[in-house]
Amino acid sequence: MFADEIAREKVNKLIEAIKNKDSQKIEKAKYEVLCDCANLFDLVTNYIVLDKFGVNFDFGTSVIKKGTKLYRIRRFNSNTDFNEPSQWTAPPLKPQNRANKKGQEALYLGSTETICLFETHMQTGEKYALATYECTDDIEVGGFCLYKKDLYHFIAGVTLNACLIAPSRNEINKELFEYLDSFYGDLQPDDIRDWKNNFDLPLQFAVLNKRNQYYETTNCITDILRKQTPCGIRYSSCYLPMETLGIVCSDFNVVLYKEGISKVKFIRADIKTNEQKLSDVDSIKIVCEISKKAKNKTNS
Repeated sequence: MFADEIAREKVNKLIEAIKNKDSQKIEKAKYEVLCDCANLFDLVTNYIVLDKFGVNFDFGTSVIKKGTKLYRIRRFNSNTDFNEPSQWTAPPLKPQNRANKKGQEALYLGSTETICLFETHMQTGEKYALATYECTDDIEVGGFCLYKKDLYHFIAGVTLNACLIAPSRNEINKELFEYLDSFYGDLQPDDIRDWKNNFDLPLQFAVLNKRNQYYETTNCITDILRKQTPCGIRYSSCYLPMETLGIVCSDFNVVLYKEGISKVKFIRADIKTNEQKLSDVDSIKIVCEISKKAKNKTNS
C-alpha cells in the first residue's frame, strides 16, 4: 500500500487536508488515496487500513420498515420442533460467519424464500423448515447503497460490495468452486483491475481466495459498517447479485446484531419441499455466462 511516489503524494495531501480541517479537500483526497491501487483487492486493503487511521467513508444506510417480513431456512429434522420459537433465535454457539466474528451474536435472514433457498444450498426435492419473521420497528441497516456522482465513490462501493458478498471457499461450496476454478483458472490479484462490466466481480474475488479464511476480510468490512449502523447490515446475494450503489433489489440478505434482533419477532415455521429447479450452482453459472457475454461484446 502506498508504495510509490504518486501514492505518497496523495497521502500527504490527505494528511495536510486533515490538519487544516478542510472538509472538501479531505473528501477528495481520501477517495484518491482509497482508489490508488494496482488492483481491486488492494482497494479493499486500503479501505480497511484507512479506517484504522480514522479515515471514514459514507456508503449510506437503508431502512427495513416496520411490518416487513423476513425469512430463514433450516434443513428439516424430524426430531426438531420447528414451531418452537427458541429454535429460531440467533445461533447459540455464535460461530464466525460472513458478517460476524466468533462469539458475536448475529441473525442472518433473507428478504425472500428464494434467496434463502440459494443461501442454504437446498437441493430440488429436499425438505426444509421456512421461518417467517416480522419487523416490530423500523430497522436502520448499513451496506454499500449510497450513490454519488463521483467516480471514485462508485468504484470503491462496487468493489467493496463485491468483496463482501463473494462466496467463501469451504466444503459446503465444493461443487461451486470446482466450477469457478475451471471457469476462471488461476486468478491473481492483478487480474482483477476492471470495475466495468464486472457483474461477476464477487465470483472473481471468491476464486482469488485460495484458503478457507475469506471471512477474515469480510469481518473487517462489516466491523467498519457496523460502527454506523449497530442494528445490522444489508447486502446482496452472490446468487442474485443485483443490489449495489443506487440499485435496490427485492432479493437481499440482512444480518442483524443484538439491537436489530430485538426488533424482529418469530411468526411461524412452515415445513416445505424445495420445488425450485434452479440450484445455487446453476444460478452462479448463469451469472458467469452473462458476464462473459457482456465482456466479449464490449471487447469486440
